[in-house]
Amino acid sequence: MSSTARGILAVSASALLLAGCGSDDGGDESASSGSPSSSAAEESPEADLASGLLPADAFGADASVVAISPEQLAQGAGLAASNAEGLQITPEECAVAVEGTQPDFDDFDDVAAQSATTGSGTTVEVLVRGGPTGDTVGQLEEAAARCPQAQVTSPDIGRATITFEPLEVDDLGDGAALLRYTTAVSLPDGTQATVPALIGAVQDGDRVLILMNLETAALAGGGAAAPADPAAFADLLAQAYEAQAAALD
Repeated sequence: MSSTARGILAVSASALLLAGCGSDDGGDESASSGSPSSSAAEESPEADLASGLLPADAFGADASVVAISPEQLAQGAGLAASNAEGLQITPEECAVAVEGTQPDFDDFDDVAAQSATTGSGTTVEVLVRGGPTGDTVGQLEEAAARCPQAQVTSPDIGRATITFEPLEVDDLGDGAALLRYTTAVSLPDGTQATVPALIGAVQDGDRVLILMNLETAALAGGGAAAPADPAAFADLLAQAYEAQAAALD
């Protein structure tokens, strides 16, 4: 993958931070109120969080599904933050949202994740339990209003535009939100690449389900990648919520 392509993916990772991460204040409050006491844990051991992830066939017969360890998630978050160090983001409210929040999976009591790749599209499912879940769903719901469009510049990728759009989602758990964001960037050969993505989140007690889809076909040679079907993605989010609730409640 070229440095430009890696830069675009770093921009997309920054967009995920913008859309899905809560503030430090909310995270601290959630961490203190959502973590079970040791005595409660001894009385009722919690089920393995990974048992709440979707079965592989839920992503389609042609999907290649692999588990993602918490260490791999942490490394990916660190890589995105490192690649995003040179980013300049406007308007100011977008910059503050991105620069002021960084995911730290070490802060959660439990993390389970997997990725499913079909063609040029990758879907990532993450379940976290306890720790700084904050108001993840609320932050996602407000993302488009708070920052409907962000301009991003970087020495690696030049100038990119990220556009956010709220989407319809079922009433799931203790709250659910779904957002589409599209990254448009000019490539070194003069063409423009448009990379669409979807992110959904559901709060279920002290657990948060996050589902993300990224289409990267445009990175190969410019143009616009075909976006994932929002209705199908919303259905998959609902399936993921039902699967984790059935396994973990």
